[in-house]
Formats: sequence, C-alpha cells, structure tokens
Amino acid sequence: MKHVSYCLHAPEDVDDCLRAFQEQCPPQPSALLVSLFTSWMDEAIVLRVLESVRQAFPKAVVVGSTTAGGICHGALSQGSTILHFQAFETARVQALSLDLAETTLEEGAATLVAASGEQESLVAVELLLACTAASVNAFLDGLRELPSELPVFGGVAGWDEAKRSFVLEGQRILRQGIVALFLTGSELHVQVITSQGWSPLGPCFLITAMTAQNVIAALDEQPAKLVYEKYLDLRSEDFVWDNLLFPLLLERNGHALLRLPLSVTEEGGLVMGAECRTGENVRLAYGDPGEILDASGVLHRDMERFAPQGILLFSCVSRRYFLREAVNHEMLPLQDIAPCDGFFTGGEIARLEDGSVPLLNMTLVAVGFREGAAKCAAAHKPTGAGKNALKGAMKLVRHLAHFIAVTSRELEQANVRLVDMAITDRLTGLYNRGEIENILKKELSNRRTVALPLSAIMLDLDDFKKINDVYGHAVGDQTLQWVGETLRHSTRRGDAAGRWGGEEFFIILPGADVNAAMLVAERIRQGLSKGFALPDGKRVTASLGVAEFLESASYMDFYRRLDAALYRAKHEGKNRVCVAE
Repeated sequence: MKHVSYCLHAPEDVDDCLRAFQEQCPPQPSALLVSLFTSWMDEAIVLRVLESVRQAFPKAVVVGSTTAGGICHGALSQGSTILHFQAFETARVQALSLDLAETTLEEGAATLVAASGEQESLVAVELLLACTAASVNAFLDGLRELPSELPVFGGVAGWDEAKRSFVLEGQRILRQGIVALFLTGSELHVQVITSQGWSPLGPCFLITAMTAQNVIAALDEQPAKLVYEKYLDLRSEDFVWDNLLFPLLLERNGHALLRLPLSVTEEGGLVMGAECRTGENVRLAYGDPGEILDASGVLHRDMERFAPQGILLFSCVSRRYFLREAVNHEMLPLQDIAPCDGFFTGGEIARLEDGSVPLLNMTLVAVGFREGAAKCAAAHKPTGAGKNALKGAMKLVRHLAHFIAVTSRELEQANVRLVDMAITDRLTGLYNRGEIENILKKELSNRRTVALPLSAIMLDLDDFKKINDVYGHAVGDQTLQWVGETLRHSTRRGDAAGRWGGEEFFIILPGADVNAAMLVAERIRQGLSKGFALPDGKRVTASLGVAEFLESASYMDFYRRLDAALYRAKHEGKNRVCVAE
C-alpha cells in the first residue's frame, strides 16, 4: 500500500498536491482512500477542494472531518488541511454516511452493524463523528454487536471557537452525522494501539448521581465540583484550561478510562467529555509529561513490531493543549517507523478487549496499516521521544509531577499500614477482636441470601495463666505467636482467624459445615500440641468449641452455642474438641 499526505496551507495548494500524488499513485490500486482533515470551517471552501479531488480521482472514496489541529508527517499542523491518501494493492474500502437529522443514533448503529455483515473479509471499521459527547454513547453502545475481534477506531470532529464541526463523505457534508469506513481484504492487517500516561491522585470517590450520561451531579453524595475545589482549589471559572492537568480516572471492566471535566453546572455538577455511570469509582488524575512520553514510547515499540506501511493518529485536543510544544515528541518517532498522519479530535475511539467501543478522552490512538506479511527491518531507536526531550515549563511540570507521584505513593503505603494496624493483633498478626466481629457479622448477613453453610471455632489455651506465672510473659508471648502461626497454616485462604482476647481465639469458616469444621479444629488441636514445647519440655494444649450457624439464628445465639461448646471442652478434661448441641 501507498500512504502519502500533503499539508494544504491554503485552498489553492490542492492542485499542486493532487498533481504530486498522481505521479506517486500506483497505476491500478485496488482502492484509493482520500481523507481530508481540515481546520477550515467554511463549507464552500471545503467543497471546492473536494471537487478538485473528485476531478483528479473520480473513483476514490473520499471522507473527512474538521479538526482541532492536523497531524502531517508526525507533527502538529495548525490552521491547515491534511490531504491524506491511502492507495491499496489488494484491500477494498467502502464508505457509509449517516445523517443524524434523518436517523437516530440507535438506528444508525443498527444500520452500520447490518452493513458490516455484508462485507466480505472485513478487517476494521473507521469512524468519523460529528455529534456531542453527551449523545454519542447511544451510537457506540450499539457497536458491541459487531464481531468481537473486529478493530474499531476513529475520532470526533474537532471544532473552532464557534463550536462548528462537520464530517464529510464524497461531496456530502454533515454537521450532525457519522461516516464509517469498512476496510476489507485478506491481505490487509490493522493494529490499533492506545496510550494515556495520566496517573491517579488522592482518594477514590463514588459517583452517586448523574443528571445525563456525561454530567456527574454528585460524588460521595456531595456536589461533584467540591472535589476540585477541596483538593485542587479549582473554581468553576478555571475549568476551561486548568483542569487539563487533572481529569478523572475510572476503571471499567479492567480498563482505565480518562474523563475530562469541561464545565460546571449551576448546581455544582461536572460536565464531562465522555459518559460516566452511577456507581463507578473515580479518582483525580494528574498529567506528568515525562510519564506521558514514556507511555507513548511503549506505543512506538509496539507499533514498530507490527511493521506498518502507514500510521493514522487520532489524538485528543486536550492532550495537545497540555503538552504544548512537547506534543510532537510523542508523534515524530512514529514517522521514523512509517508515514504518520491524522488529526486532533474532540474525542477518540478505540475498541477495548471486552468488545465495548467507548468514547475516550486524553488518549492517543495510533492505527497501523499493512498489506501482506510484515517485512523485517533493522531495529532502531526512535529519536525525539522521552522525558529528557522536555524543556522549559514542561520540564518543571515533569519534576513537580514526579514529586507528587513519590509523595502519593508514600502516603498510600502509610495508609495501608494504618489500616493493618487498626484491624490486626500486634502480637500474633491475626485479626483483632473488632475486625473478627465485623467479618463474622458480614458472613452471617451473607448466609441469609447465600445457601452455603457457615461454621466457627472458638479456641482457648489450656492453663495459660500457669505458663505466664511459671515461665514468664516472654514465653507466654511466644506461645501466643505459635498459636497465630498454627492457625494461619491450618486454615484456608477464605477463612478468617483472629485473637478474641487474652488466650482465646476465633476462627470463621465460610462454606464449611459442622463436620468439616470439626476436622479443622482437630487439625489445629494436634498441631498445637506437637510443634511447640515449653522450657521444661511440656506441650501446649488447647480446648476448642465448634458450631455451625443455624438458619434464622441471631449473632448472639450463634456466639452462645460456640461459647457453650468451648465451656464443655474445658470441663470435660481440656485438650479436646466439642461440638455445640
């Protein structure tokens, strides 16, 4: 395939570019795709350019989109139009345009899915959309019906200050519409790779109310804007630019998705750049230019392994605004691999492994194209990428972001230690009484909805006071530590063992009936009596009570039956296991 692009700084440049490509175009391509990525919002000018393309290449498939900046030869090109040619040797291209003035988004998705089923050897679907972030999800949700392994990629049309945007197909311009390209052919290979680079910051928040698919009304039952005011001192009037550093990060089906706040409602809600869902957990995220460039370096290596003949980029306009002069550092290395072009979008599209096709924010989507087998090329180190390429303000931001990352990591580790201290018995390393009671109450509550047995064991060391009196408290502490070690080795991963108090211990056995619990209790009893010897050679023994939770019983009923079983084991001679009646 042949992948060639030209940068038009003025409409009259088109004729020279068309003549230049006519000299390079293969004589009989199987398909010719011409893409127009333009920052010119004047429809009359764009239509004149399209007419010139039609006259020069009447059989070409022509599509396009307005942009928030073009990408030509791996570099940002502002105020221009990118004329992008893909001439295929064996592959085919078919375009489908959907006018949203004539069809709904749901109907449009169904039409696209049906049309894809008519394509022989369908390899990928490219999308160009002119519609709002608030509405596009209704269309993208319907694309789950496409074959699960089919790559889907693309972008939302960029706009100017007047928020004008459109997509085009042939001579048709759509201000509210969708253009889809079906790429087919057994020799065609398409690789879609994404890169983000933003890092989580601070605590987790729950989305507790939404007023639209892209408007978060409340986080943790509070107006959503308060998160930005409290943690970042960002006010409503700051959101146009300052929040580029701090999108929200959520995890959905194992995938990290960035969501950029665009504005604040009068009620304190956050208008996001893509849809969110009630019940999802989100965190603030911060942009570290060094990490962003490092992440794009991974994308470069993965793309080089694919060995493309051409690369198409869809990059978020907010990513461009954040990285500023450093934005070319993550794109130019791709030009070293293969001709690289594209545009900055109002939202990126890339299908995830779970089959969903979400609208993305703050993401770089790179699409590699190749016909035939990959040709082995000498490995090279792309130039210009990496955190060392940063200069000026971006270098300062990188160092501050590194400071935030280190201090945040240390704080999280300290919080983990504090949580462990709050629920753990210091001497034995088992749960303390408060936590074991919480676990027991939770398990008892679960039993009322889950038809599985639940049993527990209460353990009391025999004559422990004599151990302290005769051998000293140091030996007593060693004895308790031995009990903790024995319980950890005698229980399953899902069981919970804790120190109830003094020399008493409590073991919760989810899913175990009374017979299984008796076996565990006997294993514990024997393990204690065999492995640890007191200074004079005597062995440590314990008495154990076992009970299974009975349906409709209360927490106190269950505890009384366990305590009674332990009391009986003590008074029937100690060093034994007794089952509750």
